[in-house]
Amino acid sequence: MNVSISYDFQCQEKYGSRVNLENSCAVVIDVLRASTTICTLIELCNKIYITDCIEKANKIENSIKIGERNGKKIDGFNFGNSPVELLSNKLEIKKYVENGGNIVLTTTNGTRVLENISSNYTLIGSITNAKYVSKKACEIAFKSNKDITLVPAHRGGKFAIEDYICAGLIADYILKYSKEEIDSESFEGLIPSRTLTKTDWVRKVFESNSAKNLKILGYYEDILFSVSKNSQKSVGVYDKSLGIITSI
Repeated sequence: MNVSISYDFQCQEKYGSRVNLENSCAVVIDVLRASTTICTLIELCNKIYITDCIEKANKIENSIKIGERNGKKIDGFNFGNSPVELLSNKLEIKKYVENGGNIVLTTTNGTRVLENISSNYTLIGSITNAKYVSKKACEIAFKSNKDITLVPAHRGGKFAIEDYICAGLIADYILKYSKEEIDSESFEGLIPSRTLTKTDWVRKVFESNSAKNLKILGYYEDILFSVSKNSQKSVGVYDKSLGIITSI
């Protein structure tokens, strides 16, 4: 089994291009904040509609609309892309869903990356569920004879160190959970990201460009929540044909 990291969304020239990962179980990582928000929502509801387009989100009837553009809550939406805000309103959200309501999420970067990937298995990875998404990825890879590709979403085609760090954390757990030998040559490509996890990686996340933007916008608590390693057991899987994420 090969385990690798994708650099497709780090390059501005390739940003927005389709990426074929049909032979892999893909783990999409957008720490600040789409992945963390999705992990939070999956613990509150069974299904999340995903779109990269505000207009499409507005067409989903009977729905709580969640989203941001450049970090700011979209006008007319119920909530921004804030896991802390969602947890503060979890009773309202759960009641709405229990009464037949839908949840829809659109973000600047993370949901766009999801829609640009072609894979039979696309999991949502974050620092908050690193241990659990790693275990699920290994189970899927072994059962379906697939490779595992970690996909940092980065930030509009620019490097986002928090996603790279998360890839390293997940890679460490994959190495722990793998029941068969992983191709050593493929895993060598993950050494730089795994090395970062041996440093003060929390500080690096807080000093990232993404975090700086969130601090300016008043979302410091979201950053703090997003670095709480393994605090969420939920793992979402994306069904591109239906445009939804469900718990796996």
